[in-house]
Amino acid sequence: LIVEPIAYLQSPDFLFTIMIIVALWSSMGVGFLAMLAGILNVSNELYEAAYIDGLKNRFQEVIHITIPAMKPQMLFGAVMSIVATFSAGALGVQLSGSNPTPNYSGSLIVNHIEDYGFIRYDMGYAAALSLVLLLIIFFFSKLSWKFFGEKD
Repeated sequence: LIVEPIAYLQSPDFLFTIMIIVALWSSMGVGFLAMLAGILNVSNELYEAAYIDGLKNRFQEVIHITIPAMKPQMLFGAVMSIVATFSAGALGVQLSGSNPTPNYSGSLIVNHIEDYGFIRYDMGYAAALSLVLLLIIFFFSKLSWKFFGEKD
């Protein structure tokens, strides 16, 4: 069926998809530990009080007690994932083995900043792009704060 091996990591069609899979796989450990810490942090007294107040089943327990009690850990995991996602510029170069990646398919904004700042020595443009990256990360962090932050 396949006569020649397929160079997935050098193919512009597959490289970005593979980068997403590797980034998700590598960030699962931190997310898992944050969620585990959140689950272990929930007090049993909350569950007992909820059952006394009329909680009926395990689904209601998860929705009304566990998830609201885990919001700080969810916020931590979301912000760490956002920062890691936008700083994963070396991943495309590491996977494809070439810089720039084939047809720039694995290049992210971090690679663009590095190219203009340290290769072309256009520091002003690189600094402006860095501020744009800062604003993007700030926007997504505020969005995650809106979803997972404490509402007092």
